[in-house]
Amino acid sequence: MSRNVKFGPLTNRLVHEALWEDPYPAWQGYANECESLLGFLRANGELGRFWPRLCGSRRTQRDEALNEVRVAYLLNSIGYPVVTWEPTDQAPYNVEFAVSIGQGRNAMVEVKSPGWESELSEEERSQGRTKRDKYIGIEARAAGPLEVIRRTVTKAVRKFTGSCASLIVISDDCFVSLGEWGWGPIKMALTQQSVAYGPGLFHDPTYATVGGVCLLRVSRVTEGGVQYSSLCLPNENALPAASLPADMVAKLCTVPVEPVPHLMEQGSRGRF
Repeated sequence: MSRNVKFGPLTNRLVHEALWEDPYPAWQGYANECESLLGFLRANGELGRFWPRLCGSRRTQRDEALNEVRVAYLLNSIGYPVVTWEPTDQAPYNVEFAVSIGQGRNAMVEVKSPGWESELSEEERSQGRTKRDKYIGIEARAAGPLEVIRRTVTKAVRKFTGSCASLIVISDDCFVSLGEWGWGPIKMALTQQSVAYGPGLFHDPTYATVGGVCLLRVSRVTEGGVQYSSLCLPNENALPAASLPADMVAKLCTVPVEPVPHLMEQGSRGRF
C-alpha cells in the first residue's frame, strides 16, 4: 500500500481493523470512494451491519459488500434513495435493498458480483487456480460474458414475485469486466434471438418478474475518486408491476462503452 495514500477517519479505522491482507485501497481514488461509501452507510444506520463483512479475512466477501454499497450509493445519487435494507419479495429470500422510484412505488434491487473464479474450468479449479492471483503474466483464456450474465440472472430471478418493480445489478470482477464488452453480450443474453445461443432469457415467462438488468463497473479512477459506468437493459416482457420507470433505465445508461480491439480479439477466441 502506498504511503502517500491518505485515509479518512472511517477508512483508517477499516484498514486497521480489517483481517484481509491485500493492498486495498492502494490508490487515493479508491480511498476517497471508500470513505464516501462508509459515510453513506453510517448516515443510513447500516455501518454496523456491514462492518463484519468489510473487515473479514475473505477479500471476496469484502468486495461483494462494497459492491452492494456502491450500487446503493449510486442509485441514491441519481435520485432513487434506499427506503429499506434487506427486504423480502419472494420468501424466504432477501434482496439487498429497496429504493423509491416515485409515485409511491419502490423497486427491489438485487446485487450480484460474479468473480473471475466463476470463469475457471473444472480442471483449473482442481489444480488450485483459485488460490493464485487473478492475473498471471500473459495468461490467455477464452471469455464468455454472455454465459456469465445468463447464469447470474438465473440465480437471482427466484428472489422476485413480480408484484413490484425489480432490478438486478451485476457488478463483476471477471477477467474482463462485463461492462467493457458494451451492449452485445447483455442483449444476446437477455433480449435477442440467436441461432447459436438461443432466445434471450427475457423471452422466457420465468423471467417476467425481472424489470431489468444493469451492468455496473468502475470505469475510471482519479485522485479525487472513482467514476462509474453502467448499462441497463429493461425487460419489455416484464409483468406490469415489475417494470422499471423509463427515466430510471435512462439514468443507468451512461455513454455506451464499446469494446476495444484487444478485447474483441480476446473474445473471438472464446464463446462470444
